[in-house]
Amino acid sequence: MNKISAAGKEIIKLVVAGPVNAGKSTLIRSVSDVPVLCTNELATDDVAVLKDYTTVAMDHGLFYPDGNREIHLYGTPGQRRFDFMWDILAEGAAGIVLLVDGSDPESVNELGYIRGHFDRQCALPVIVGVSRHDAVAASHTDSIAADLGIECGHVMAVDPRSPDDSKLLLLHLCDRISKRETAGATAA
Repeated sequence: MNKISAAGKEIIKLVVAGPVNAGKSTLIRSVSDVPVLCTNELATDDVAVLKDYTTVAMDHGLFYPDGNREIHLYGTPGQRRFDFMWDILAEGAAGIVLLVDGSDPESVNELGYIRGHFDRQCALPVIVGVSRHDAVAASHTDSIAADLGIECGHVMAVDPRSPDDSKLLLLHLCDRISKRETAGATAA
């Protein structure tokens, strides 16, 4: 559930999760309106083949899309051995952004595991961002949606380096959260 700050802003907590090298840290850095808190360390295992540094606890950034909302972004580590952090970071979240490297079949398979983990822990709205989508057919987002059992409209191609792409993805999820909360309030 979202909160209202003392300044009257709606505070929305989103978790940004996904496999290693999907673009989680990059997405947060591309939209954050404050310096991002990162817990990156030198990659020393099989991740070192993909990149020099990897997130070991979390990334945190703030995004102010307008004068009424303050979006807190919490990026998770992508490695399963840090999955205890996924649960910690999901506490109190309003939604989950799942990122996946669309050009890497292993990343797509791992996303299924990560989605299942979050589904077992919490029932939150989810949106999937497919990075490196330029390396695959446009229909690939549809197949990822089908594999995950997610509506096609909730799987989007995204370049995490692009603030515009990243903001669009985040705001789409915030709209879903708002509609869900409105529907829940009218049902009560």
